Amino acid sequence: MRLSRFRMLAAIAVPLAAAAAVSAVSITGASAAAGCRVGYTIGSQWQGGFTGNVTVTNLGDPLNGWTLTWTFGAGQQVTQAWNATVSQSGAQVTARNASWNGNLATNASAGFGFNGSWNNATNPAPASFTLNGTVCTGGITPTTTAPPTSAPPTSAPPTTPPPTTPPPTSPPPTGGANTMGFIGCSMAENVAQGYVAVGGRRMWGPYGTGGLVVQSWTDPNSSAWQRFDQQSARFGRPNTVWVQICIFAQNGATYDEVKRLIANARQHAAPGAAIIISGQPLYDAGQSCFLAGANGPQLTDSLARQAAADTTQNVTYPGVFRLRTGEVSDGCHANSAGQQSLGRQAVGYWG
Repeated sequence: MRLSRFRMLAAIAVPLAAAAAVSAVSITGASAAAGCRVGYTIGSQWQGGFTGNVTVTNLGDPLNGWTLTWTFGAGQQVTQAWNATVSQSGAQVTARNASWNGNLATNASAGFGFNGSWNNATNPAPASFTLNGTVCTGGITPTTTAPPTSAPPTSAPPTTPPPTTPPPTSPPPTGGANTMGFIGCSMAENVAQGYVAVGGRRMWGPYGTGGLVVQSWTDPNSSAWQRFDQQSARFGRPNTVWVQICIFAQNGATYDEVKRLIANARQHAAPGAAIIISGQPLYDAGQSCFLAGANGPQLTDSLARQAAADTTQNVTYPGVFRLRTGEVSDGCHANSAGQQSLGRQAVGYWG
């Protein structure tokens, strides 16, 4: 079935103290603006467990580090997280930025995901979210202070002249840092996490693709591609895209869907971008991924090979990703050792 998605926004705004402002907004005297919007999605759900995806957008002044909190209302418990450090005390959950996604400019977003447990009866979204002490309402709230009482300076400070030439807007050359994008699901996140951990620089770091299977990427205007475009705005449109074919057992994937996915990757990447395609990681004998189904990873690998053999698609198949016994945390996803193993495999495939 298709992923269910919904967005929960709180309904209260709490002004920030003026001393906490990062930059000023001209309202009355010295002022700062704070605001945020949060998207909360259940990517997948099974007996006793679920995958949640969270996207937080900063609508106020730029942030250098963020902490997002919420309260679960039905006994849910976070068991694993990626792209953020997540802890839980009772019903309250606290998510803090990772080292690479702590700076949020105005209107910039950060995404992270987690696995959790639930009571198998009801799994409601949190009623509200708070970012750095401000309840997220989907709008901004100015904080105003009285103008300074000290006398203004007698002369204006010197201004820096604008540069004589604009900075280059083209992406770095092929193989440079962050010139390779990727699409996929939480399994692709595992690869990205490990890739960053072992020092990989060519590919983007993780950006919140948990639960985004093939059908999430077949519409070129989907929210999945909007996340991809946010990364492109940050790093430049990628000159290479790694496509991971990712499925849920209940809906699988067809080759026609894979071809649409490839076409969309070309549309969202830089002109003439190279496309690399592979399936989900394969497991040692006796292991299987309950989300993808017993033969799901093998199906995704077969579809990737089919695309590479199809000369009309012009894609490259690098090989198989593998997760060994002892590298899997929950029957599907990589533990920390598995992430680094996947990262080293990625470095071997594309540097």
